Amino acid sequence: MKRQFRIFVLTLLLLPQPVLGVELSEVKDINLFYVLNNFELLKEQFNLRECAYSIRVFRVQDKGECDGTPQSCPQQALYVAVSEFGEYPDQKLYRLPKAHGWEFVEWKVLPKTDGKNVFAVFEVKKKEVSKNYPKEWWSEVRYEVQVNPWKGSFKENNR
Repeated sequence: MKRQFRIFVLTLLLLPQPVLGVELSEVKDINLFYVLNNFELLKEQFNLRECAYSIRVFRVQDKGECDGTPQSCPQQALYVAVSEFGEYPDQKLYRLPKAHGWEFVEWKVLPKTDGKNVFAVFEVKKKEVSKNYPKEWWSEVRYEVQVNPWKGSFKENNR
């Protein structure tokens, strides 16, 4: 009996034990955790030799799916995070209005120096309901975006 008890105790000691540690704090900002759980990185520029700024372009899609019409399709927010390089960089996060089908197109200008009036420039596009709906669901609109860690703007790109 003693032998069986020892084997039982040794078996219990060899079983995996739960690791107890410090409990993690929960982030209560619903918008922040929605963005961080659902963002899709579209483009990133993180090379100081190519540009004076670090830039990330990402989108976050609303929940849902298309339900028979283009208007029912979930929209997306397009975010642009831009930062200087260095120990205490100036940083900004910009958001373009929600739309359908945001996509990154191309970099236009990647400045080698920084400054409050020196901008990185890139092109994005979105989908909007076509004037020929229901024959065609979507048409495309392009925008030029200018950003730095101090200011940002966008305008329709009329080609």
